[in-house]
Amino acid sequence: MSPPPILIVDDVTTHLTIFSATLEAEGHDVITARSCQEALKLAQRHTPDIALVDLMLPDGDGVALIAKLMSCVPTLKPIAVTAFASVDRAVSAMRNGAVDFLVKPLAPDQLVSVVNNALAGRSIGQLSEESIARSSGIAGEAGSSQPMKEVCETIRAVAGSAAPVFITGESGTGKVTAAATLHAQSGILTGQFVKIDCSTTDPERIEAELLGHAATADHAEKTGAVERAKDGTLLLDEVCALSPIMQARLLNILQSGRVTPLGGGAPYLMSCRFVCTSTPDPAAEVAAGRFRADLFYRLNVVPVHLPPLRERGTDAIEIAETELDRLCAQEGRPFRTLSNGVKSVFLEHTWPGNIRELINVIWNAALLNDGPVIEISDLPPYLRGIRPSPDGQTGLNNPRFPGRTDPFEGRTLAQIEQQAIEAAIQAANGSVPAAARALDVSPSTLYRKLENWGKPVRGARKG
Repeated sequence: MSPPPILIVDDVTTHLTIFSATLEAEGHDVITARSCQEALKLAQRHTPDIALVDLMLPDGDGVALIAKLMSCVPTLKPIAVTAFASVDRAVSAMRNGAVDFLVKPLAPDQLVSVVNNALAGRSIGQLSEESIARSSGIAGEAGSSQPMKEVCETIRAVAGSAAPVFITGESGTGKVTAAATLHAQSGILTGQFVKIDCSTTDPERIEAELLGHAATADHAEKTGAVERAKDGTLLLDEVCALSPIMQARLLNILQSGRVTPLGGGAPYLMSCRFVCTSTPDPAAEVAAGRFRADLFYRLNVVPVHLPPLRERGTDAIEIAETELDRLCAQEGRPFRTLSNGVKSVFLEHTWPGNIRELINVIWNAALLNDGPVIEISDLPPYLRGIRPSPDGQTGLNNPRFPGRTDPFEGRTLAQIEQQAIEAAIQAANGSVPAAARALDVSPSTLYRKLENWGKPVRGARKG
């Protein structure tokens, strides 16, 4: 008797053709559907082992379809597929039974690997509690250093609690990823993971984003983040950037447990878990009078601090190798490992951009060079310690970047930072919030630095 087929659900003919050909070449039987309705009929008729489900379908939501397919075929192992790398949708798909999650475009090797892992019971959604306890907890970004082991242990210990969690750390350390991991390990089967970026959302709209707005003559009905996160997790990213007025209103919500939408809507009970992040030290923000102490104590029930990459030993190498494998599978690149010289550079570098910087370095090296080993010569110039020669050349024959000089030569770190910030503000036509979004920092951080440099712009603060 032949094994059960693999069901592929996608409304794009090209995707169906490529996915089917790849899996059939591996010896799998494949059936295809272009809609939710067709997928349910095929599942009832053929009881597939695996279902690759696109999350954007013409007649419904792929996340909801996964739940329906599992009702029809309890032994099914769904794999969510989407063109949008969204933490919210990934977590929602996993909560509805998906055993793994793929982002288009898919390399053939990546597709085959994920399907084989699902069939063998090795997908993340199929791991036992004991396996999860042994894992790093923050996918691809934890490493094996003792500081990160402690972080992961804390996340696992409090995941099932409703207690608020406050995650701190430098930019690029993975605070949002840690928050998503906390939600994923919480065991919440119905609630969503909802995020509000307090540093980039328009200050005039953030109240409506948080609380929602009743339908009025001048305003359409809007569901607030608190309501969307019902029985789930609400992440307030960079919460210290909230205005004093919004801090007071958030404190009132936490104290009363009730939310009243703007425009006269009926109040409702809050039933979500609050997780907050902050790049600036929130205790320092409290001491400086920029963040309410009473709100901080409400939110800081479980503090989690993500250490910078430079304090995590060999984690930089482990993360780089993991990211290299993932990227090469996705992009079809031939790299397989890092040279010993590159490993030494990674251990010596201070990584001011932390994990985000490291991933960008790997991406740059893998896309612009040929493998199979990443060498020092493949790294961006600033990591090679290159000094420009008097004629302005880099000193190396680099045909990809002819004439590129070291932009940091002769400047202190403070001068480099000021130049980068001023350039970002200029590129954003003078908008500090827009520049903050580009630099991935809080607008309040830029305002303070500008004031320290004798360039106050408080009066010009615009969206």
